[in-house]
Amino acid sequence: MCPRCGSKNVKWIIPQNWSQWVCYDCDYTGPIIEGNQDLSDEIHENYLESLKKEDND
Repeated sequence: MCPRCGSKNVKWIIPQNWSQWVCYDCDYTGPIIEGNQDLSDEIHENYLESLKKEDND
């Protein structure tokens, strides 16, 4: 899952390089993390909060 937004909508950029992934929801590029749905939901909530803070600045 994406460590920035918690999405599971991630794909390898280059299959030969396991550490390079792209998230199609937030455009994150880099390594991903493994986790369960609870972790994904927590990351996603934090991501949405960070977007709200950026919009208020």
